Amino acid sequence: MASFSRLVVVLAALLSFANAISIASTKYYNISNDVEGSVHLNGLAFQQNALTTFGDYQYVAFYKTASGYGKHYVNLGRRRIAPSLGDWQYFSFTDYEQTTLDEHNTISLGISGDGKIHLSFDHHDVPLNYRASTSGVAKTIPSEWSMKSFGGTVQHSLPGSSGPWTPLTYPRFERLANGDLLMEFRIGQSGAGDSYIHRYSSTSGLWSNVGKYLQGQDNNAYINGFTSQNNKLYVSWTVRETPDASTNHDFYFALSEDDGRTWKATSGSTVAKPITPSTAGIKVYTIPQKSEIMNQEAQTADEKGRFHGLMRDKTSGTARFYHYLRTASGTFSKTAINAPGQSTPPYLQYRGKLAAKGDSLVAILPDAPKNTVNLFGATAGGNYQDWKLLATITNMAGEPQVDEERLAQSNTLSIFVRQGGPFGERKVQVWDFELQL
Repeated sequence: MASFSRLVVVLAALLSFANAISIASTKYYNISNDVEGSVHLNGLAFQQNALTTFGDYQYVAFYKTASGYGKHYVNLGRRRIAPSLGDWQYFSFTDYEQTTLDEHNTISLGISGDGKIHLSFDHHDVPLNYRASTSGVAKTIPSEWSMKSFGGTVQHSLPGSSGPWTPLTYPRFERLANGDLLMEFRIGQSGAGDSYIHRYSSTSGLWSNVGKYLQGQDNNAYINGFTSQNNKLYVSWTVRETPDASTNHDFYFALSEDDGRTWKATSGSTVAKPITPSTAGIKVYTIPQKSEIMNQEAQTADEKGRFHGLMRDKTSGTARFYHYLRTASGTFSKTAINAPGQSTPPYLQYRGKLAAKGDSLVAILPDAPKNTVNLFGATAGGNYQDWKLLATITNMAGEPQVDEERLAQSNTLSIFVRQGGPFGERKVQVWDFELQL
């Protein structure tokens, strides 16, 4: 019996070791000075993406001050990451000066399978702003890195597709397995809006309207992300009826197996499109208003068919970050992230991100009281409750962004962050963490 007990202990220790996650090395790179203005424009949770990889190159989109306070240019950077690491190269789109000081007016970046780079930027209930490279510059890799590759002016519709195009907010891009690109955004205002999907064909070079997939009922959905993995498209969200964030309530989930044309509840049953808050089977957890839910927190999906969501609430009496796990078979669970040393998240303060690799999950959580961003790791072997601190980034004042494409093709977790401090000293940075899995 004693021998058996020792064997159990040894096996448990081996299993724990097999499922361990740690960081082997860390490097960071200063991208630029952050913009001069009264609001954050770089490093916001509802950008998807600010940082992404295509082939042997990594790309970053950020705002940089153009000519003084409140005047900004969209900038695009690239660097080679394989087979060796190169220096960053940048350029500014000097034909469009953004002057709106509004944290909603961020930049989203997408790259389609034909190598074209797509950008959408400067929105809060305004017409679409969109531009794309004139050729597949992420494939051909021109030696000159400049706005000449994008030509023309900012467009206010998607070539080949049909609207509506206004009032538009929160554009997002997501590349599909075949190289086509989806674009998702809200049409309407806070508390009264609907969400649409358009699809770019890497074959024809044109967009088409997939249609409205989320519809408000005197409210609107705030999605945690828009994630394609293993030929499934995942979306989760909360809902609110007013512009007041305290009216956020509930956790909803849906998935599509045909790139957003049709949708299913977590049970696998097909639901009618557009999905509404009252659609049967869509609401997974009831969370009342005034629970300090932050809209547009985070989500990801792993290669083994598990969905991971991140949202906070104070239903326990104290505000906590929660991990929402959906197994490949469709079973949901919600557990508090017991992250050692992490402060209680203040209401309306910075939102986090999730990154998945194999059986490991990393929660990238801003700690606003300490001005840090903490990386915590958990594993499937520990039921995603064995959270441990992996790394801390100091002097942070913003919401991190994750390069999911680079992590998918390597063990490098690249994170885009915004420093704290005054203008002129405050940087936007990319941090590279080499994961040991």
